[in-house]
Amino acid sequence: MAALNKGFRLVRRGEVTVLQSPLLAQCPLTDHAFSTRLGGCSSGAMAALNTAFHTGDDRALVLENRRRLLQPFGYEPDAVVAGIQVHGTGVARVTAADRGRGTVPGNFLGQYDALVTTEPGLVLTAYAADCPILFLIEPQRPLIALAHAGWRGTLGGMAHAVITCLQNNYGVDPARLLAAISPCICPNCYHVGEDVAALFRRAGWGEAPYLEPEGPGKFRLDLSRINAAQLREAGIEDDHLAENSWCTSCRPDLFYSYRRENGVTGRMMAFLAIKPQRSRPL
Repeated sequence: MAALNKGFRLVRRGEVTVLQSPLLAQCPLTDHAFSTRLGGCSSGAMAALNTAFHTGDDRALVLENRRRLLQPFGYEPDAVVAGIQVHGTGVARVTAADRGRGTVPGNFLGQYDALVTTEPGLVLTAYAADCPILFLIEPQRPLIALAHAGWRGTLGGMAHAVITCLQNNYGVDPARLLAAISPCICPNCYHVGEDVAALFRRAGWGEAPYLEPEGPGKFRLDLSRINAAQLREAGIEDDHLAENSWCTSCRPDLFYSYRRENGVTGRMMAFLAIKPQRSRPL
């Protein structure tokens, strides 16, 4: 399995280019992807595959971009479930009744940065333009989780929060889970001030390689490595963890970046779904 532990790889799917994790792809029960900005119909600062409504992009273009992203995997945009991401550690348990909560503005699930489900055919989604997204799969049963972990969520222990939910509500052994960390901003591009650095020091992440001085009052913060460490602390095995090797800020050809574009940009979508049960021919 170690050969599969290589983060995400570019894959062409229909009209779009996405990233997929070879580690997660070995699970036949699920579908997943992390979108790039390639292959969509949005323009300007949103060019081209913007998947989020809250960016100021035209709603019809966002829906078309989502269609282009999901259809090659056999899903329609009305299967999407999304929470209102508030950079917290709230976890929602998603059921069939929540299908479509996130399909249109104003119909989102609620203020949750992590979603968990056992329901086939639902498309759990999270949106980012620098923040890490955590993918979690129980490979031998229909159970998945997707979590947005910006700096506040990382500081609050999002990895622990979502795995604790899986343990308490579904009896999961964390050692069995497969986990992957999406592309996100690298520490060379992500600099924070003394106020944020002090918070991470108090939380136990004040040393290299997690936090390193860049200059007077400026520090490099490695959200990807902190999340990887937190996933291991929560029980994920080394050979079940695909760490990130992509920087969203370094690759304007592939990714939107909130930091690089000073907030005026689109969002990538991470999605994770349990494959729907298909009826067998008589």
